[in-house]
Amino acid sequence: MQDLLPDPLQSLPNNGERAVPTAAVPVLMLLAIAITAIAMILFAAARHFDSGEAERTQQRVRRTLAAYDVALSATTRDYAGWDAAVTHMVDNFNEPWADENVGIYLNGAFRIALSMVVDRQERVVYAVRDGKRLSAERRGELHLPPALGQMVARTIANPPGMTEAVTGLVRMPDGLYLASAADIRPALGGSARPDGLTLLFLQRVDRAAVAHALEPLLLDNLDMPSRLVPGGATGVLALREYGAPDDAPPVGWISWRMPTPAQDFLHGIYWALALVILVLFMLTGLMLLRGQRIVQRERQTQQALSRMLDHCHNLIDSLPDMVCLVREGRVELVNRAGLALFGLMPGQRSQVLGRPFLDLVVPDDRLAFHRRAQSGTQPGRPDWAPLHLAGPGGGAVPVSLIVLSSPGMGAGELTIVARDRGEEMASRENLRAAEARAAIADRAKGQFLANISHELRTPLNAIIGFSEILRDELLGTLGAPQYREYANDIHEGGLHLLRLVNDLLDIARMDAGALELRESWVEIGALIERCERLVREKAVERGVPLRIDVSPPGIRILSDEVRMKQMLVNLMGNAIRFSESGQRIDVRVRLDAITGDMLIEVADQGIGMTVDAMRIALEPFAQVEGGHNRRQPGAGLGLPLARGYAEAHGGSLTMQSTPAVGTTVTVRLPAARVGGTGMRA
Repeated sequence: MQDLLPDPLQSLPNNGERAVPTAAVPVLMLLAIAITAIAMILFAAARHFDSGEAERTQQRVRRTLAAYDVALSATTRDYAGWDAAVTHMVDNFNEPWADENVGIYLNGAFRIALSMVVDRQERVVYAVRDGKRLSAERRGELHLPPALGQMVARTIANPPGMTEAVTGLVRMPDGLYLASAADIRPALGGSARPDGLTLLFLQRVDRAAVAHALEPLLLDNLDMPSRLVPGGATGVLALREYGAPDDAPPVGWISWRMPTPAQDFLHGIYWALALVILVLFMLTGLMLLRGQRIVQRERQTQQALSRMLDHCHNLIDSLPDMVCLVREGRVELVNRAGLALFGLMPGQRSQVLGRPFLDLVVPDDRLAFHRRAQSGTQPGRPDWAPLHLAGPGGGAVPVSLIVLSSPGMGAGELTIVARDRGEEMASRENLRAAEARAAIADRAKGQFLANISHELRTPLNAIIGFSEILRDELLGTLGAPQYREYANDIHEGGLHLLRLVNDLLDIARMDAGALELRESWVEIGALIERCERLVREKAVERGVPLRIDVSPPGIRILSDEVRMKQMLVNLMGNAIRFSESGQRIDVRVRLDAITGDMLIEVADQGIGMTVDAMRIALEPFAQVEGGHNRRQPGAGLGLPLARGYAEAHGGSLTMQSTPAVGTTVTVRLPAARVGGTGMRA
């Protein structure tokens, strides 16, 4: 097939690779130098701006911590200059009042980690740590560090007047604290009393507390190292203990990352700048390499087209039906399936190519093919046509042929698809033969059942009649009592066998479509009550209660009373047979509110069935439980007969069942057969 379709690669010139012009090199170098210079200027300006911002941040940190110091000092002064504090803490110390208003309260409200009240000898008379009052024993363990002692001495030494708070950093055994001390004096002021007390408030100075104090500054990476680590991008603030000389080493440090907004901005747009630079270089390169890329794109397109053509050839050859391309009436392409129809091998393709396709059609079908080819060029959906092609040895091959024409094809081009119908015709012939054999077998079965049933009824009538005479001793006594029992058993067995024969006759009539109905108007409620009396003994024996509900009462149905009675007895008997003691059976009669049809439902709470079991149960002579495992007797005709009787009355029978839940059988009779209480037979 490769020689039929031209290779598109042979029709395109090869322009070769185009080299990059040498004039582009200095242009790209100048562009790179300019971009580098601009970047250096931007980063220098950013560093200058960021250094000023770092200095301003340092000042804001100092002001913020100073304000924090002033706030703690004001809180201490306010509480130490409170008249109630003098009354409840100096004049008459009241620990509950101190807890409620000072120690425990300030811990929750102002994060005061340690509240203390000390006397003039610096003994702790009251202390609350982290919201819990310390006992006398624990207070005795507290020792004021020298810095805190200096603060206490300083506030006591203040001149007469309102109390003044002394604030500063102190080191305690468990860390650094911001402490504030104030002598407890009346609100109107006065001198320090010899028996007075000093109020001390201490707040922890750790990473969390400092971060909370500096939260408005939004500082990142805040830390409090014990020793200073050099770093150019880190701001630091030394922490010195109260009263320490200027040359004393700091007791701690506060460090944070310096803000660099300008550099952060440049880093944020770094990728955008890099992208702009990359786009500039790419645009320059694209302009210089445009010709080369066009050639490469064309080459890739032609290669892809060549691969696609190869795939199309392989796909057409793999199809099971004949595909033939015809141009101006002559064969231009045919796949392997088409060659096989003509009895040719793939190497014999030349015997078909170039020939008029009409020569490949048997003479009797050439006119039909010509018409099909004409209709294939018309708009609309084409259809398959049965034709015969010239096969090997002059024979005819039956095919289904379709002629296709699409707008994308040139003038005079057609695609012909043909499918071998040999196997299909053989299958149809086999199917017709099988259907004929099945029909003959079905008629033979029905005829056999009818004949054998009639043959059985004659001796059965004699057996039933004579056994009844013996059972009732109409001609004299029999002597032994066992004879009467045997005669009764023979009579019951004959009746059962006669009922079975009658059922077989009805099955045969149903299959033959010859079941006759003796119709009359029957009151359905009374009919169901008579059926209930027939099965009552069996229901009582199994302990199964029956409930009957007919709505509306007095409703009548035009039906064969005998067939209806047999249908209801079969349904109720099945429900009793497959129910256990205490499981209720409901027989309901109602009218469909929409269609007016009569619905007779027999619902039990017995063992139930699966979908497959329901399908088997509706087949004549079928048993859901087979072999020796059957728990219930029966010939398997109850449900098939009930369905046949319902259908003979123009109705239907349906089942709904769930294993271990129960079964509901619904008989639907058409509204045309339903009458009210006023109807007469």
